[in-house]
Amino acid sequence: MVGKEEVKPVAVLVITCLVWGALLGLTHSATEKRIEEAERAELYRTLSQIFPSAQFTEENGHYVCSENGVVVGYAVEVEERGYGGRMRVLVGMNPDGTVAGVRILSHGETPGLGAKVAEEDFLGQFRGKGLEGMALKKDGGEIEGVTGATISSRAVVRAVRSGLENLRGWAG
Repeated sequence: MVGKEEVKPVAVLVITCLVWGALLGLTHSATEKRIEEAERAELYRTLSQIFPSAQFTEENGHYVCSENGVVVGYAVEVEERGYGGRMRVLVGMNPDGTVAGVRILSHGETPGLGAKVAEEDFLGQFRGKGLEGMALKKDGGEIEGVTGATISSRAVVRAVRSGLENLRGWAG
C-alpha cells in the first residue's frame, strides 16, 4: 500500500514537470517566429554575397535570383557530412549552369584546419566551374583542397556537385 509520504514527492515532481514543460512550450511558441525570421534574413544576406544586386524568391527550397525581373541565377542549400559533422552549404548557379558562388552556412570543422573550407581562398575556386572537373586535384579534378583537411574539402566539393546537379535538374 502506498503511504502519504510516498505520494507527495511524486506529485511535486509531476507538477514541477508539467509547469516547466508548459513554460518551455510557451517560450518556444513566443520565439519560434523571430528565430525563423532571423535565419531567413541571414540566408538572404548570404545570398546577397553571391548575387549582390538580386532579389530572391523561394520556390520549394530553391531560390530564384533576379535583377529587374531578369533571372541572374539560382541557389540551393545542401547538407553534406564533413569531418566535424553536418555542414550546410549554399550553392549559387549562373543561368549557364556554372557556379556563381559558394558559401558555408554552418559547419563543425576543426578551427584553424578544416574550418578553412569556409574561407574565400578555398570557396573562390568554384566560381565559374561546371560539373566537369568538379573534384579535388588529388582526385583528378580542378579544385585545390585545404592542406590537412581533405575530408572537409571533399565534403564541400560533394555539396557543390550536389547543388549544381539539383539546380540544373530543377531550373531546367
